[in-house]
Amino acid sequence: MTILPALRIAFFGSDKFSVTSLRRLYDLHERNPLLVSSIKVITRSIKPTGRNLKNMVDVPIGEYAQQRGIQTFRSDSLSQTLDILDTEEFDLAVAVSYGKLIPGGFLNSMKYGGLNVHPSLLPMYRGSSPIQYALMDDLKETGVSLQTLHPTKFDHGLILLQSQPVSIREDDNFISLSERLGEAGAELLTSAIEKGLYADPVKPLQLHFAPSLAPKITPKMAQIDWNKTARQIKRLSDALGPLHVYKEVDITKKKKRVHELQKVIINDISISHTEQSHYSYC
Repeated sequence: MTILPALRIAFFGSDKFSVTSLRRLYDLHERNPLLVSSIKVITRSIKPTGRNLKNMVDVPIGEYAQQRGIQTFRSDSLSQTLDILDTEEFDLAVAVSYGKLIPGGFLNSMKYGGLNVHPSLLPMYRGSSPIQYALMDDLKETGVSLQTLHPTKFDHGLILLQSQPVSIREDDNFISLSERLGEAGAELLTSAIEKGLYADPVKPLQLHFAPSLAPKITPKMAQIDWNKTARQIKRLSDALGPLHVYKEVDITKKKKRVHELQKVIINDISISHTEQSHYSYC
């Protein structure tokens, strides 16, 4: 059995889904520093949010890294990422819900390239929003794939591992499904590193799923289409959170009566099962 040198990992992430993989990877580093010698995080800059842009809120991966004392670099552009490469040395890139393409030059500079945890059973749902589309399409199950990072395309690497199918429950929403998929993805990632699959990824899995896309979610997608069934609207709410409609109103503005459309936010949707199913929302 070949003993591989300890890994210096560059971890690219952003949201809570990526935190799960980083937590498991950091635990592996603490248990076995001869396998993973160091982990450093690359994520977005902290930006002002809220009314008048007065609140500075970090992304979840940044918060977690700071809590654990993990060195964190901020990158919002290709040039900033390449600048990090000029000052740091890494063996492997790991990208989990990062949202940007890792530069090919960065990957090529590393001994083992990169790995990506993607929350779908690829090639199904390539793209940025696989969890949302699995809910919107009312699938009964989904899963997670571990793939190599392609230098020029999203979700076109070699598939090294896939989870067992993960059931989508009736009461699942984006948050609950993300949590379970995050755990499954973290298990794939740490297993691949412990087995050294990153060192010679030449035998991709035989895939059993049809290719499909899960492109970026747009604000317009959260508008209710009343031609859809109650089930479709409920699953849309599970995937995207609060939905909205536009209602014609007569209101007074600056002492004048105005007839206009106003946006109405619907925070909670359920289906009432009576003689004829109908919506219940607030």
